[in-house]
Amino acid sequence: MRRPYMWLSVFVLAALLFLAAAPTPASAAPAATASGPGCQQFYTIKWGDTLYRIAVRFHTTVPALASLNGIPNPDRIVAGRTICVVPGEEIPFGFLYQVRWGDTLYSIGLRYGWSYTYLAAVNHLPNPHRIIAGQILLIPYH
Repeated sequence: MRRPYMWLSVFVLAALLFLAAAPTPASAAPAATASGPGCQQFYTIKWGDTLYRIAVRFHTTVPALASLNGIPNPDRIVAGRTICVVPGEEIPFGFLYQVRWGDTLYSIGLRYGWSYTYLAAVNHLPNPHRIIAGQILLIPYH
């Protein structure tokens, strides 16, 4: 009668040893990092960071950071990953503009010759009527 319980104990012990020896997701593969001569400054993402906060801190935009680092979904970033925050060269297709108090996307578009809907699309803004002072926008060259 004791024999079936002994096999069960051996099986549970073997399963626990197998799970303890298996690699964890954090140690299974190193996180992809941005590298190369085209980057002047790196930043390691911390728990709780968002790409928007990182972009504001380094005076850039979310689309620019996502494109520079090959991030397919800017809403899903992983703590511990090192990303490039300052590219080695100027942005070839536009420049960065910091929104000032009183600015609207429409007034910025008039100033630089673009429609507000185009600027909203380029900057992946969900609501083109809501921009805030200090926000960084990408203004494409003509």
